[in-house]
Amino acid sequence: MEVDQSSLFEMLYKKALTGDPDGGGLLAYNYYSGEHITHLEEGRPLFVRTPESHFTLPNFMRVHLFSALGALKIGLDILFEQEQVKVDQVLGHGGFFKTKEVGQKIMAAAMNVPISVMETASEGGAWGIALLAAYRLHKTMNEPLEAYLSNKVFTGENGTTIAPIQGMSLALRNSWRATERDLSSKEPLWMH
Repeated sequence: MEVDQSSLFEMLYKKALTGDPDGGGLLAYNYYSGEHITHLEEGRPLFVRTPESHFTLPNFMRVHLFSALGALKIGLDILFEQEQVKVDQVLGHGGFFKTKEVGQKIMAAAMNVPISVMETASEGGAWGIALLAAYRLHKTMNEPLEAYLSNKVFTGENGTTIAPIQGMSLALRNSWRATERDLSSKEPLWMH
């Protein structure tokens, strides 16, 4: 049986929504490279479970998708909690949003902010950079980016907004509690 890559990833992403709220106690450290915000100089991708964990495909996918947002979550917590930045909504784009609603629900739970996507959401970073370049070239005097995007780029576009679902981010909270503990410990959980 041959399955194309897009169909496979869509199936795997959708499985994440059926996992346990806490990800079954699984932990993923998705450090493919260093991350200065967590003081890691080099990447060390790692997946960990304990004998008590509920190791299923839905939990595995859920934990990995939440873990992909871990460094973003730490940075946003600094902005939201320490700097008192308020965000009404985030407009997401890129491959994380290619499978309808999955990336939105995961990111809304991680950020605790409604996430909106347009039909063009699966376009990646190059598209976003092109939008920023167009804004820089074509904006009117003192026109904020938000107004430019709303009035010139996304006007007439169809989109959806998903608000955070209570309790959905337990997997992320558990993962980052373990990460914070491991980063400050001489004997991380995964060494036991």
